[in-house]
Order: sequence, then C-alpha cells, then structure tokens
Amino acid sequence: MPARLAGAASAGGILPGPRAHLARPNVTPNQNATPAAGSRGAIDAAIKEAYEGFRYESRPCPTSTPVRLATMARLMGLEAPDPSTARVLEVACGDGGNLVPMAAASPSARFVGIDIATGAVAEARAMAADLALGNIAFHAADLRDLPGDIGRFDYVVAHGFYSWVPAEVREAMFATLRSRLEPDGIAFVSHNVMPGCALRGVAWSLLRPHVAGIDDPARRIAEARSMARLMADAMAQLPGAARALAEEFREIAARADFALLHDDLAVVNHPVHLREIVAEAGSHGLAWLADADLYRHPAPAYGGAMNAWLAGVDRLTREHVVDHLRLRRYRESLFVHRERGTPTPPAPERLAPMHVAASNDSAERHASLPRAPAASDRTPAAAQRMLIDRLVDLHPATVPVSEAVSWIIARSDPGSLLAAPASALLMLLNACHAGAIVPFARPVRILRTAGAKPRAFAPARWQASRHAFVVNLRHEGVDFSDPVQRRLLPLVDGTRTRAELASELAAWVPDSPNPPRLLDDYVAHFAKIGLIEE
Repeated sequence: MPARLAGAASAGGILPGPRAHLARPNVTPNQNATPAAGSRGAIDAAIKEAYEGFRYESRPCPTSTPVRLATMARLMGLEAPDPSTARVLEVACGDGGNLVPMAAASPSARFVGIDIATGAVAEARAMAADLALGNIAFHAADLRDLPGDIGRFDYVVAHGFYSWVPAEVREAMFATLRSRLEPDGIAFVSHNVMPGCALRGVAWSLLRPHVAGIDDPARRIAEARSMARLMADAMAQLPGAARALAEEFREIAARADFALLHDDLAVVNHPVHLREIVAEAGSHGLAWLADADLYRHPAPAYGGAMNAWLAGVDRLTREHVVDHLRLRRYRESLFVHRERGTPTPPAPERLAPMHVAASNDSAERHASLPRAPAASDRTPAAAQRMLIDRLVDLHPATVPVSEAVSWIIARSDPGSLLAAPASALLMLLNACHAGAIVPFARPVRILRTAGAKPRAFAPARWQASRHAFVVNLRHEGVDFSDPVQRRLLPLVDGTRTRAELASELAAWVPDSPNPPRLLDDYVAHFAKIGLIEE
C-alpha cells in the first residue's frame, strides 16, 4: 500500500504550472506574450473559458508556504514576518489546493486568494467551508480588480502565473507586489526559465501547431501525447542532439492531462532569463532576494576552474551562468522591497536556530544506498551518512539544527574539523544546497506513532475521496490512489478508536485475516508520509 511523495525531486518537487492563458496564436519561447488586439473583456473571457473548460488541479507548493519563505529570507540575512500570524495573498489561487491547507495549518494567520476562474474559486470556497476555516477568503476577480480595502500582506504568492499571462498582466502583478507587500514582506513568483525552456521549446514548437485545429481539450491532449511518444521513439534512434531531445518529448507524453494542456500546449508561455525578470521587478522598486529552494542556489560543484571563475563575478552573472550549466527551466523567485538592502549569501551560522529534515529525495533513495559505514568509522563521509540515516528514520518530521550538530560532533574524532560546531553547520548547509536535507525556520510537528484515536490532517482527509493526491503536514503533495486508503483516511479524524476503524476496514476488505493488524499498518503508513497530527 505505498503512497509515493508526488514530485519528490530535490529541485523543488512540485509540478509547476500555469493558472491563466489566452486563446491566441502560438508564441515561441521567450517571445513577449502580448494578447491580440481586443477589449479587456474579451481577454478576460478567453482566460475564463480556458480554465472553466478544463480545470487546472491546484496542488500544494511546499516552497511557497510562509514558513519556507521566512526560512530563505533568514538564511539570506533578512528578517521575515512571523509565519504563524502573517497575512498571505495568493494570486491565481485556483481551487485552493495550495492556499487552503496553509490556512488549516496556521489558524492564527489570515489568507486571501484571488482567481479569475469563478468555478475554481467556488471549489476553493467549498473546501474552506467544509473544513470550517474562518481565516481565509476568496475573490473571483481579475488581479487588476483587487479590492482597494483589502490591505497589505506579509507574504504574496504567485505560483504558476507569471509565465502564462500577457505582458500587461505581468506588469499588474509587479505593481500589486509593490503596493500590497508590507515593508518587510516577501513575494514568491514561480516562472519558466531560459535556457532550459529553449529545449522544451523544441517540443512546444512541434506540438502546439500540431493540435491547433482541435477544439476539444481531451482530443488535444490525446493527440499531443500520441505525437510526443512518436517523436520520442523516433528521436531515440537518431545520433547526437536528437537523441538527447527525445527525453523532452518523453517527459511531455508522461505529464498529467491538466499540466500538458495548460503548460506545454499553452498558447501564452513566457520563459525568461533570470536577469530579465529581475530587471522587470526592479522597475517596480522590487529586488530579487533568492530562489525559494536552496537546492537551486549556486554551489561549488562545477570543477576547480569554473568554481574559481564563478567566485569572481557578481551575483546575477553567477546565477546566469549556473542556469546554463544546469540547463535550468524553472525557478521560484523571491522578491522584496528594494529599500531592504542587498541580501548576503546563505551563511552556516544562520542555520543554528532553525530545524532540518530529510528531503523526500533522500527518503526515497535511502533503501538503495550502500551499507552504512561501521560505527567506528569517524570520517566526514561516515558522519554525513549517519546524518542522512537519522533524518530519514525521522522523515518527514524535523529536528532542531542544534541536535543535528550534536550528532555530527559525536560521530567525529575530537581533533577533526567536524568536531567544531561551525564546521558541522557548514556540513548541514552544504547538504541543503545538495538537496539532501531541507531547512525550516520553525519545527514541523508530525506524529510518527499514532495514538488510540488517530487524527489525520483535515485537508488530507477532505482530499482523499476527491483527488489522487493529498497534502501532508509539510505541505507536500502525496500520491494517494489506493482505494482502501482513500476510503479509510477520511475516517481517521480523532473521534474513532482503532477498534472502530478496524471494524469499518473489515467490511471493505472481507478477505483480510486480521483487520486490526491491517488497520495498524495503514495508520503507520499515514504517519510515515506525514499525515498524522498531534
């Protein structure tokens, strides 16, 4: 009964995607996506039609939560508003899959979502109402019609929005950030990035015209998927660059329907170099702070000569070159008011008051690692392996950095470099850069052993019967397709004993020789993937 963490790659993990696009002729990668001439009403109608016709399924984006945004700000040397009492705005909130779980996890904070798709907003409101959340509100409106009395926000999230709207809407987004972001606030803007999207653009330039004459969304998706598979198989037989590009088509063929339609086949898609979006934000008095995921930050991993060259250039030049080294195609950029000054690179000592946890990638790959070193092995490599082993044992919960430092020191020889707390902190920071562990400004409290009346996170219980994923207490999407799990989880609400739950389970799985044991296995699994609350 495994449930895999959805999109668990170290580089961010959650599927990026657009929330709005226009019905207009195809645009090529990095072409300024400006809508065809027409009234704003016609443009709005096209946006609504696209998303009402084939709903975009909003999933949780863990790096967009106030806690994770505060984490990055503090690592970069800036203070951040208290996530537990923050005011949060999500632009293009869709059906609430990202924002509603945040509100459920932080009852003392306040959340506002806005989206032009009225059907999606209705679903978001229904989810919030079913969960009896009084700290969240939604507006079915264009961003340019944000109510004047809505106030200012500590955190603003625009996930899957920037690259899929025309220039005038991107301009409105940055103007909103400038006017609605508190002086110490932080904005999250995800976007497609060059040069990696130039590779994706090869596939886009073939598939978009190929399906341009098909009006029915389901047929468009099916035909695009078929052609992508055909291209992948054919290109894999060819030499050189064609063989490498086969993987682009193969990935597109495997995408979820809503992502393929609204991203790869989107008629507005505006990937940019980081320098371009930084300049655009700068014209509104905003400064680029960092990427929301420490894994995307430059690290000394490119060989001596390149590392030395990167160390001698300014920050944006370094980021630009590393984007090319990694062929990066997606970023989650953080912006602050320019008046806050220039951030500084993440420093190990700033990790000291924080918490860390194993990344999903570390947890999923752990079973395939070689045998752990002997307890007598005191080398740095052994200390690092011990750190990962312990964090994976506790996954997905967090531990204080001070505790992780004590583990490293205890595993190191007294006279070794790692016996010093500063060096142990540097090891932790490097592991964050590598995507092996994840830093958190505050602890994530997850029960690893459920009690007599186990209780799962309420948004996950709500989602279980409606989606093939649920959100966990780390605000991560967890694949959830097992029919018994999907039926059982809504009942794990803290009001039923294990005996009562086992009785329900026995009726669904009549061939089970031991329903109580099966129930224990399921509940233990729910705890392991981060669904059981204190």
